Amino acid sequence: MFDSMTEQNVKRKQHAKHTPGFSQPIASNLEAEFDPALLVEALSDLYHLLEEYAPTWYTEEHQKKAEIALRPVKEL
Repeated sequence: MFDSMTEQNVKRKQHAKHTPGFSQPIASNLEAEFDPALLVEALSDLYHLLEEYAPTWYTEEHQKKAEIALRPVKEL
């Protein structure tokens, strides 16, 4: 089981490197100002990963909540 989890993590990292628009890691800074654009970017990245990998616990309700949260950004 551990090997399977490690293999999945390697695949995700490889996918992220080759996915256009996938953001690079952000330098961690606890003193940084609140930036709504970073939250939107993070939510968008997570939404796309969930849509692609479709884990069994990811329900339609989760999908709708994420889409509603991202809707104002999509309409711009």
